[in-house]
Amino acid sequence: MSHRANILGRGYANRQFDSQRVRFRRALTLCLMTIVAPGSAQLVFGNKWIGRIALGVWVAMLDVAGFFVFSGRMDRKRLLDLATNTDFLLLARVGIITVAIVWIALFLDAWRLGSPFRLNFVRAAFLTVLNVAIIASAVGSTAYASKLVHTQRTVVGEVFKQTKVSTPLKGRYNILLIGSDSGSGRLGVRTDSMTVASIDADTGKTVLISLPRNLENVPFPKDSPMYKIYPYGYNCGSECLLNGVHTAAADRPDLYPNSKDPGLDGTIDAIRGVTGLKINYYTMINMKGFSSLVNAVGGVTVDVKTRIAMFGQDDFYVNKYIDPGTQQLDGNQALWYARSRVQSDDYTRMGRQKCLMSAMLHELSPTTVLLNATKILASGKDLLSTSIPSKELGQFAELALRSRTEKVITVSLVPPTISTVNPDFVQIRALIDDTIKKSENTATQAAPSPTPTDALPTTPSTTKDPSQRQANSTDDLANAC
Repeated sequence: MSHRANILGRGYANRQFDSQRVRFRRALTLCLMTIVAPGSAQLVFGNKWIGRIALGVWVAMLDVAGFFVFSGRMDRKRLLDLATNTDFLLLARVGIITVAIVWIALFLDAWRLGSPFRLNFVRAAFLTVLNVAIIASAVGSTAYASKLVHTQRTVVGEVFKQTKVSTPLKGRYNILLIGSDSGSGRLGVRTDSMTVASIDADTGKTVLISLPRNLENVPFPKDSPMYKIYPYGYNCGSECLLNGVHTAAADRPDLYPNSKDPGLDGTIDAIRGVTGLKINYYTMINMKGFSSLVNAVGGVTVDVKTRIAMFGQDDFYVNKYIDPGTQQLDGNQALWYARSRVQSDDYTRMGRQKCLMSAMLHELSPTTVLLNATKILASGKDLLSTSIPSKELGQFAELALRSRTEKVITVSLVPPTISTVNPDFVQIRALIDDTIKKSENTATQAAPSPTPTDALPTTPSTTKDPSQRQANSTDDLANAC
């Protein structure tokens, strides 16, 4: 039998005669054994019953982890469903804390079995510092993991609290994205940014349909309460624009007696009437929350075509701009990039907003999300309100991952194709239908990889079109931006 086997096989009574070197090596071995296979130290030197149980539980945990990895590769949606299930997240948090406590207890017992007080000062100090460092790392990692799971569970419970599930129509989900701006001096919700994301339920191929805020004479479906008041569309003059429907419906809560937000329901009805699409869910994005999200992921890389003013009509004296060129914008800069209309117009702004969506789609890679998960989740509560139920999050997370390898097609109901003053809604619906069919017939192609931050050019971008209006109607949004 080897010298090492003799060491591991001795009883406690014989170990008291071991040399300092042997004792130190044994203590380190017990420490490493507990790190690699919790319970193995007790199985060899301590309480074998405890060792067998701990080691059995550890092997079972490895089997479960392996099962999740394998099943995640085979059925990623199932794994995403679990990651967004509040009951599972609560169980996971309790499990993480319990496993950490037991592991630390096993580690302390392994340290005791190593007889650290029978070592000389240098060896005992080294062993003690090593053990304290490992335990501190375990406590810190557990605290972080527990906080991450708790934050995710809170966000899922508070933001995605709806329970009604909407089935896709003709194999597509249509989600209304509304940009809300609650700046100082503004009352109510401003629905100045309205985009329908039409997503193929199988492939994740996405069409972005943007509706200008100044669209006039918008019709309502016959099943809408607003149809009773405006059977010929919202045609009460030049002030009756699409973004005014929210206020008009909010002033008539009797039309939507069971609604928490009649204005939003009226806006959804108007967009159904314009597009002819079933709206499965809505997501209202708060601009301040969006700024926090951008900061949470460390900024977003955008090719700025022209100089963007970072001020409004009432504070020209600020005189602050985002300069042209491919650069990384922080949250405040990204917010102004999306909202600025000074020395610009609505249609150019709509194009910039689409480019920002495209940039964020590629910026939020799984690695980025994992490294910044706590900040991202914290910003989520301020970022959006939505009717998407938590049970659908796995489905949409899976579609979002699939969409990263697809070209995003856009269509905007703006001049010169569409008149916003006297729109032809038959033409609008035909245009949307044709664009969706084009998306479904487009072969899957890998999206270009994002440009590394350290390789970004500092010179301004030069294109034939210095604005970003071309992003409003394109077969490849990433390329247009």
